[in-house]
Amino acid sequence: MANRKKVRLFDSHTHCEFSPDSRIKMKDAIERAFQTGLGGITFTDHLDIDTPTQDRSFMFNPAEQQAAIDILKKRESIEVLKGIEVGLQPHTLEKVADYLEGSVFDQVIISVHFVDGVDPYHQPYYDGKDLKMAYGRYLDIIFDCITKYKDFDILGHFDYIARYAPYWQKSMLYADFPVQFDRILSTLASQGKALEINTGTYREKNGSKPTLDSFVLKRFKELGGKYVSLGSDAHDLERIGENFSYYSHLIKNCGFEYITHFKKREPELIMIK
Repeated sequence: MANRKKVRLFDSHTHCEFSPDSRIKMKDAIERAFQTGLGGITFTDHLDIDTPTQDRSFMFNPAEQQAAIDILKKRESIEVLKGIEVGLQPHTLEKVADYLEGSVFDQVIISVHFVDGVDPYHQPYYDGKDLKMAYGRYLDIIFDCITKYKDFDILGHFDYIARYAPYWQKSMLYADFPVQFDRILSTLASQGKALEINTGTYREKNGSKPTLDSFVLKRFKELGGKYVSLGSDAHDLERIGENFSYYSHLIKNCGFEYITHFKKREPELIMIK
């Protein structure tokens, strides 16, 4: 059963020194969260197995990360939770399950970072593809993964690909992909999973930025979705809690009364003021 609270928002998606692409120290992140008025923070470091580029390992030892959290959380005035962001590819699902066997988290985010062995951060993914082809394939991979891998709480940054796409109109719109979105959203709703609004997606890059299509949230609500999480995906200190006031009110305007994070794998609901 979900626990309802009237407290401050959580940043439920952040990265610290246990993620190779993060420039944040755990202790500094906690202090920053406190200074920005958050009620808590969840560290969700990267686990991506079989990455296309092997220049960096996107894997960490959960026991080491959690030991560091245990030391710090005793001293802090905000809540600090143990999480992970699991990057899935259809061929790595069993490997992920094996790697995480025996690990216990407060919260598990699953995300898609690679498509057909290619990183959409880089231009080659888009070669020969228009927006519908590039985005449509990304959504197909998400659906494939969430129907086969069930040990998660939150679907992370469903429109991640829009951050890096070279198209003049970057935003991922429900109207362009109604079939793909409906099957993803209905699957999340039926399984009691949360949809993440990731504020890291809606930043300006190379002179343009994607916007969140609020109809995705409204449709999630229509299909029975209960839980929406809010995460900054911070890899830099100043991004923690970024634009949470704006996006929490957008979420409320789409029919949701609460923002959700997870503790001991159970939903915790924060009322939107």
